[in-house]
Amino acid sequence: MTITLFLILLVVGAAVGYYSGLVGTGGNLILIPAFDLLFHYLKVPENEVVKFMLAHSFFITTFTGLNVSYKQFKVKNIYVKEVLFISLPGMITAFILTELIRNGNWYHKSDFDVVFFSLLLFLAGRMLLYKPHDSTATTENRRLYYFPLIGVVAGIISSFSGIGGGIIVIPILTDIIKIPFKKASSISIGVVAMLAIPITASYLMIDSHSSFQHILPLQLGYISLTISAPILIGVFSTSGLGVRKAQTTAPHKLRLILGLVILILSAKMVYGFFKIKPMILQ
Repeated sequence: MTITLFLILLVVGAAVGYYSGLVGTGGNLILIPAFDLLFHYLKVPENEVVKFMLAHSFFITTFTGLNVSYKQFKVKNIYVKEVLFISLPGMITAFILTELIRNGNWYHKSDFDVVFFSLLLFLAGRMLLYKPHDSTATTENRRLYYFPLIGVVAGIISSFSGIGGGIIVIPILTDIIKIPFKKASSISIGVVAMLAIPITASYLMIDSHSSFQHILPLQLGYISLTISAPILIGVFSTSGLGVRKAQTTAPHKLRLILGLVILILSAKMVYGFFKIKPMILQ
């Protein structure tokens, strides 16, 4: 690895750590486009690139989510019961779907791009256009009833998009169940970390008799520790700053930040699509 690439990955990790601590979505919105560029630059085979992107994204997210959750615990903004009620059914769902993706060639890059872009637009709309109502919050018993269903949906979205489930957890918790944004973001990052664990485990488990090839340096399964290390260093260095900033930032500003970041990434994907399409037609 060159010094330039190391520094780039370090900066990416720092952005992921700060952003995850600030809004509680795991940082996959930054990781997925970054890994998309990186693995195409490293000439990862097209039929394997989605698996490498998902594997690295969730490997980083596992440590990011656990680290941010610990920071939330230190500022007394942690909700273990809610996280477990959502994440346990989601973990089972995510593991099963990830096994299907990893062991097959039916989920292609074009399918992944459509899913990822659609979810970006959904979350951007919810974050930027939603207006709070005066309705009362859902009762505690009704919340617990909804949580397992939220977990299953989050597990499906995590497996197919790489976003980590926060894209669905935060809007449902804030807009439907009426949980305050800061509490919802704390629950979300805990759920994101839990969902990332079985997905990461799946991508680490490679049958020794398979035809799978090691493409990247210091690679375990689909995950390169050499690539992951500088990103994690960046994550650990800034996640606490993001959590502390979130405690002093108004909820509507956090929604605005999340929505604007998503719009920027959506614009990049649209630009990339129209830039590549003429090349395909030639």
